[in-house]
Amino acid sequence: MIVLIDIGNSRIKAGLLRGKSIHRLKPCEWRKVPPPSAWAAVLSGVAKPQGVYVSNVAGNAIATALNAWVREHWDLAPQFVTVRRDCAGVRTQYDRPAQLGIDRWLAAIAGFHLAKGPACVIDAGTALTVDVVTAAGVHVGGMIVPGLGLMAKSLTQGTAQLALDEVQSINDFATNTAGAISFGCREAVAGLIARTAERWRDSLNEQPAWYVTGGEADAIVEVSPVPLVKVADLVLQGIAIVEDLLP
Repeated sequence: MIVLIDIGNSRIKAGLLRGKSIHRLKPCEWRKVPPPSAWAAVLSGVAKPQGVYVSNVAGNAIATALNAWVREHWDLAPQFVTVRRDCAGVRTQYDRPAQLGIDRWLAAIAGFHLAKGPACVIDAGTALTVDVVTAAGVHVGGMIVPGLGLMAKSLTQGTAQLALDEVQSINDFATNTAGAISFGCREAVAGLIARTAERWRDSLNEQPAWYVTGGEADAIVEVSPVPLVKVADLVLQGIAIVEDLLP
């Protein structure tokens, strides 16, 4: 058994890899608790694994706390996955691969392997990212925009007399301010996906498989003008693939 961990900007997602199957553990909103408590919440009760493999985009503090927890409880050292220009049949065209978010890279690789061909991967978390892998296994790049929640928050924090706790499920012109913000944010994401599909068709002449992962995945599926397949553990699958952990 191997522990796979995806540390995002807001949440820790983890799973236990047994053979080819990943059993997902309960996620944790790690910014709401002290780092040691976050790791206790996610990993307490898990038997000592053969190894711990980690994708981390959240900085040193949470990683240091993980190192300490794993050393104390399992006498192991986590292995932090890094981006490589060529890996698992995918080559990135990113100018500086080290600046490509490891979660984006892993999700793109996992999407390509799931599709067995061209794939577009949307990771809908605090930020919403889109990554494109062609049939030839070339990661041609992607884009980053605020996620739905962050879009709404930027409006409510930066504009007087606007308030919204969360984006609502609005599908038409709104007759109140909260609804107008929600509809605008949702339409912005829908437009981004539509433009991505048009650009892919016009410049790459391929029909990709579309995948979405992340905490806002359900909302993105709801607004998407193209069919999306939700894969909750796409980054964890990517870790297993690039670290050659699958039988």
